Amino acid sequence: MTDTTSTLSVLELLKQNYPSQYYGIPNTSGDFLSTVLDVWNAKDLNGTPATLPQLSAASALVPLTTTQFALAKGAPNIGITGTALLYPSRFYATYDTTAAQPTGITGWFDTWTLSTTKNLPAASDMLALTQDQWNDRVTGPQGVKDDDLVDYTPPAPVVPLETQAQTELAWIASQASMAAAMGETFTDNMKAYVKAIQAIAGGTDTTSMALPARPATIMS
Repeated sequence: MTDTTSTLSVLELLKQNYPSQYYGIPNTSGDFLSTVLDVWNAKDLNGTPATLPQLSAASALVPLTTTQFALAKGAPNIGITGTALLYPSRFYATYDTTAAQPTGITGWFDTWTLSTTKNLPAASDMLALTQDQWNDRVTGPQGVKDDDLVDYTPPAPVVPLETQAQTELAWIASQASMAAAMGETFTDNMKAYVKAIQAIAGGTDTTSMALPARPATIMS
């Protein structure tokens, strides 16, 4: 019987047994990759020739894409779970997954350089980034919309109505001082306005949604 394997080239044999070309070798504890190889070319990340005869079967290794292999250079802590990458995209952004979108980015992470990721969300709960997006992350405020990175202007903070009323009381006090200095008094509309603002600031008015408009005529 003819041994068909003898007619196969070394590269063909490698492709037959290691179909993904690029693989990561787990460390002894099985939580990080110890080495990343281009198996088809018998080279490591730096292009240095690698010894393959003692390489484990493909089923015991972590298959990598071309992009993942390129990203692995300079990454000291590529986390794994079993024979899969814990964070397949390396670069991620966190955001409030329950907020209406667009919503702002709350953190940026190069997950393959972290000694531990125990405090990070799962990859599925973060936004995966390309190398270019990671490089451009400091160009301005950014947010998430429809699973994509977008320019984002944070909304102005909401000031509680009671706080707005307390600030308005300071303006009213300045107007009262001016009226006294000029020997004038507040108009009836202004007096009504003062009472309305005092009610909101003091918490007795709990139904108003906005401050009333300032009266056109303040003094008489």
